[in-house]
Amino acid sequence: MQSGRMEPKAAVQLIDLGLVRSIVGAKGLGWLRIWVGVIGLGLVDCGAAEAEPTAEAQGREWAQRLRTVAPEQASTNQAVLKIRSRDGRKQVPLTVVTRPGKEGWWVEYQTGPETAGGKPEIWRIQYSNDAPPRFESPTAPTAQKTGTAGTWPGDLRIAGSDFLLRELGMEFLHWPEQRIRGRELSNGRWCQVLESVSKRPDGPATVRSWIDEKLGVVLSAEVYDARLVRLKHFSITQFREQADRWTCSVSMVDDVKGTKTELAFDGAVQR
Repeated sequence: MQSGRMEPKAAVQLIDLGLVRSIVGAKGLGWLRIWVGVIGLGLVDCGAAEAEPTAEAQGREWAQRLRTVAPEQASTNQAVLKIRSRDGRKQVPLTVVTRPGKEGWWVEYQTGPETAGGKPEIWRIQYSNDAPPRFESPTAPTAQKTGTAGTWPGDLRIAGSDFLLRELGMEFLHWPEQRIRGRELSNGRWCQVLESVSKRPDGPATVRSWIDEKLGVVLSAEVYDARLVRLKHFSITQFREQADRWTCSVSMVDDVKGTKTELAFDGAVQR
């Protein structure tokens, strides 16, 4: 089986700014592609003769497009989790496997046996064309192996990092309320601010995403509780292409625990 390779230029002409989905080209990196935004996704054009769409209508449109972007080919990429906590720092090598299917696609995160006491660990996100993602960990205890969004498997941390399965799977794009809150600058670029609101009594209540107006890319995102206290924030912090290699870093910060995880990718550039 051949491994797909990322196409950075196609993906983001980029910047990825330091943060985002363009980085992942139209055919590469599974979830990262999603986080970074939908390349070529433009603002809603309603035509001069039509009424301006409501904030809710625009929000639903952006959320729909972001959650339905799927990889066109299989890919396997290497990455490293750089975890910083009060206990110190550690690095965990990861293999990220993306596989498209007829009715959806899946992304799998795998650690090597050297990082799990001789046993590799696996986390998987199953994406559907018309339903919220499903999360599973074949290597977890039997009672915790599978579940839909909002149940325990979605709260599993990748190798003990700050990245949760439900966050990587962008579960918030399936929440009942999606609205555009206006335009703001992020990293010096004008963005549409998408606000996703959950109706569940527990867990995060709101996620705000900054989507680059020209690139259609998510530059950053913030997670809030019901009191609008920020719990976590995400951003793409680096994208660089040199010679025949590309590198990309995505960070997740837990504002409550004071921890931070950087997910760093490195791969060959497809010419």
